[in-house]
Amino acid sequence: MAQKPISVIAAVGVAGILTLSVLAAISSTNQAFAQVRTSTKLSLEASPQEGSAGGKATLRVSLSGVLYEEVAPHSWRIMTGAPIHIKGTGEGKELTEIQSPEGFKIFVDLAPGTHEIQAYFPGDATHKSVTDKTVVTVTF
Repeated sequence: MAQKPISVIAAVGVAGILTLSVLAAISSTNQAFAQVRTSTKLSLEASPQEGSAGGKATLRVSLSGVLYEEVAPHSWRIMTGAPIHIKGTGEGKELTEIQSPEGFKIFVDLAPGTHEIQAYFPGDATHKSVTDKTVVTVTF
């Protein structure tokens, strides 16, 4: 039986240990960069939810709500400065409102018809995205 020189066996062993060390370092680096995103919740309300445009072409509607972030299990606070995107108000427009300490509020003029309006926060590096919807019906 031929014996391999100890230096070859040692080199193979060292290579194996180095490979495992590199793999462990990559794994721990990926875990360090993996971020847990904070939960969010969003409310959207329309006032009025239905109404008549009457002699005008549109009905003025107030859209308001609040975006919250979870700061502890079952404990929430308002996210000031977050962009709230609103769509479904007609003509393919998307509106953006920045949330204040009281929430957000915007007025839109809706044409006759049924409008499914959606407010959403797209999320960011530390917060999850969230959406809420409401329906507004405008008659002639």
